[in-house]
Amino acid sequence: PVFSLALRALGFEPRKDEVKKLMSDNDKENTGTITKQQFVEIFRAKWGETDSQDLLHLAFQLYDTEDTGMLTLDDLITVTETIGEAATREELQEMMNEAFGVKPGEQDAYEITEEQFYQIMERKTATA
Repeated sequence: PVFSLALRALGFEPRKDEVKKLMSDNDKENTGTITKQQFVEIFRAKWGETDSQDLLHLAFQLYDTEDTGMLTLDDLITVTETIGEAATREELQEMMNEAFGVKPGEQDAYEITEEQFYQIMERKTATA
């Protein structure tokens, strides 16, 4: 039921049989649960069925586990690995600094907002 509610909250209207199939395809140990990684993979499969901004919002929410409205560099690394984007820690820090407006010689950005996250991810997928 939680999985179905999450899908509906994100604008999907899956039928019961679709939810059962998604769960059986992803819950190989028959535990009745799926991991965050599997949840994101389901949405990657549905990428063409929804707006990329919606998916970026979902990704931000999934990795903003403390519900602070901010992501750290480690969070951003996890997001890019999960969605299959190759980026080094240094590249991501540089993108964070650029999105945050950090000038050369200034201290690195520690965390970013959701809007800054969109800028980084749009830039990353445009260069991939």
